[in-house]
Amino acid sequence: MLPSTTLPPPPPPVPEQGAWGDRAGLLEERARALGTLARWYMAPHRALLLWLSAMVFALGWVLAVSGFQFLVTGELVEHILGVMFLGLSLGATIPSSLGVATGIRRDVVVGGRLRDWARLERDPRTLPLWRVRGGGLLWLLPSVLLSSLGLALGVSTVSAELSPEGFGSLIGIAVVFAAAGGLGLAKAIDYYRLVSRELTPEPGLEPAPEPGLEPGPGQAPEGRQDRA
Repeated sequence: MLPSTTLPPPPPPVPEQGAWGDRAGLLEERARALGTLARWYMAPHRALLLWLSAMVFALGWVLAVSGFQFLVTGELVEHILGVMFLGLSLGATIPSSLGVATGIRRDVVVGGRLRDWARLERDPRTLPLWRVRGGGLLWLLPSVLLSSLGLALGVSTVSAELSPEGFGSLIGIAVVFAAAGGLGLAKAIDYYRLVSRELTPEPGLEPAPEPGLEPGPGQAPEGRQDRA
């Protein structure tokens, strides 16, 4: 189920003059919205669910290939085993595929809302308020390993001489691993792009002064003091 009813509302439209009336309040609201959305988007348990779903779907694929192999043998016992294996395959692949599809739909909604709020302004000082500690690495590193494993398994399967059952099982596992790793990798890259954009000053604008560094009364700004 999508969390659309509990997500922060969309950001306000940009004023025609290009200047916000209450920029400080806008940045505070933006930081709260980004914090909530980033925790939804980069939740560690969502990564674990994706890897688990990939493993369960791969198991279901292997059961399906074995079930079809039993059915084509023509023996009664093998037919019974084939039906049993196909039933177990459906019990593994359908829930896992539905879970992945629901997660993708949820990520589309949350990720779109997250990018909308991020594009509204830039304020590196609020980055610690919405940055998910360890979330990016938890999505990135296992995704790289899983996609690399899927690609390596696929290349070795294609180049090896295997039986139809073995080829079908291994190539299916390779595709599932590569697809799951690609999903996680795309999500981690999208998040790191948001963080990198937040740290990059907006073109044409000077970075806001840090608290405590504003010049006092009668004091010239830094870099403009008269030299002796």
